[in-house]
Amino acid sequence: MRLNNVVKVTSLAAAGMLALSACGTTTAGSTTGGSELSSSSSPSSSTSASTSASPSASSSEGAGTSSGAYTAAAWALPISDAGDKLGTLKGDSFSVDIYQVATDVASKDSMFVDKETKENLLKKGAPVVYLNYVVTNTSSADIPLSHSLVTPSAKYTDWKYLGGMPSDSSSDGYKKHGLSSSGVKLKEKDPFILKPGESFNIAENFAYTAGKETEIKATLTPQDASGDLDHDKKETADTTVTLK
Repeated sequence: MRLNNVVKVTSLAAAGMLALSACGTTTAGSTTGGSELSSSSSPSSSTSASTSASPSASSSEGAGTSSGAYTAAAWALPISDAGDKLGTLKGDSFSVDIYQVATDVASKDSMFVDKETKENLLKKGAPVVYLNYVVTNTSSADIPLSHSLVTPSAKYTDWKYLGGMPSDSSSDGYKKHGLSSSGVKLKEKDPFILKPGESFNIAENFAYTAGKETEIKATLTPQDASGDLDHDKKETADTTVTLK
């Protein structure tokens, strides 16, 4: 496993969700710049990928629990450190450990279509990878979080479209691999106080290509006393890892 933990604190680019424009020529193996994404999709199928063993932690309700070196916040779902640790990104008051947990296949066509080629960028049956992010308060003060929490996101370094990558929106895959895309127990209300040394985890999936260099970005915007986001205390951080 090759890691490239080049960490920097930077501003996040604005991300388009469904209608995304191209951002120029890409590296070898990608199609030429100038293509765009459409929110429409056409049914098709592709090859499947093997599924790795599911992690031991569950996304069910219950008290916050510890897993390895992590102590879950009272409002957080149990933490899983299953999978291969790819790297860590660090902000001023938080860190994010990045785990590659499993590969699987998309349960349906995504809504991401290249407008020029009309090709769906994640067809039903195409491989997807699940990453789990364990966020830890590394400061000496409580961090009050809104429902936006700290949500890391991944994008291949040669991804030619503005915005994020296509993913499988079904919750079944997360349940299958013992992961959660929310990180918070049901019925919990903000502010979510992340005490010093406490952690929570949140997962995502996206179109999978083994060996790809992948940039992971995360933003932390705490909540102020009135319940609004305190943008003056906003932190962003990123790192680059390589998928197995």
